[in-house]
Amino acid sequence: MKKYINRLFIAFISAMALVSCSEDEGTVPGNDNKPVVTIYQYTPGRPYSADNDLIVRFAANNQTEEAYYLVEKTADKNTQIASVGEEGYMERVVSNGVRLSGISGESNVDVTLTDLYGDYTITAVAVGKSTKTATEITFSGLDWTDVVSGTYYFAFDNVTGMSSRPTVLQVCTTDANLYRFKDVFETGYHLKIELIDYKDTDADGEYQFFRIPATDTPFTYGDYGTVYVRDIGYWYSEAYVTEYGYESGMYEDYNCFLCIQYYVTAGNLGFTYDFFIVD
Repeated sequence: MKKYINRLFIAFISAMALVSCSEDEGTVPGNDNKPVVTIYQYTPGRPYSADNDLIVRFAANNQTEEAYYLVEKTADKNTQIASVGEEGYMERVVSNGVRLSGISGESNVDVTLTDLYGDYTITAVAVGKSTKTATEITFSGLDWTDVVSGTYYFAFDNVTGMSSRPTVLQVCTTDANLYRFKDVFETGYHLKIELIDYKDTDADGEYQFFRIPATDTPFTYGDYGTVYVRDIGYWYSEAYVTEYGYESGMYEDYNCFLCIQYYVTAGNLGFTYDFFIVD
């Protein structure tokens, strides 16, 4: 047993020595051997749109002397890469992109990008020690197509301050199950709904179930702050929507009923039915 343990110990030491000798220079912080900019993305708060805007943080290492970024449709970038190659594209970013003011050595800069509709690639090129390296992230900005106009009716007019509001039902161009009521609460405050694979029939005809993900509104309630909305399934469980009768539904003519909860971070304000009636 002792001999076996000794052999294991020797093998362990040998393996550690091998790892230490083969470790690439630059993997230890402060000992980087080439310039690199790491990119992080964050969802911005109001008044920005989470669908089409984002905050990008460019974090440079200690070998970076300067850095550039370029925002381009992913399809256009792929065309450029096919034409000029990876090295040529880095030169394109440096020549046609935006120089990041404030980047020198270990540093970071935040940039807010807006109005991105469709698939984009954000590429950063770090320059230093006569070397360039590229990093990238992708972002898919949602785009929408009008389906039908109508009127949205609020049950909790004491919370919203209005009993109804004209709106347009729109469908996402990249997801046929994702809809929204545009500017239904206020300009820039939309209500998204997502169709799910459940149907039922009532006196008004067949309807398809949909979910209402949590979203903020421009309304406040007393000292409790922002009012949010969601369906009951996000409050309890999906079964309340699919099995227990608290569903929301869209008819074939796009009229909708919404079993919706209004709430604040401190708790429930109540749940009721809102309606969308097509013009």
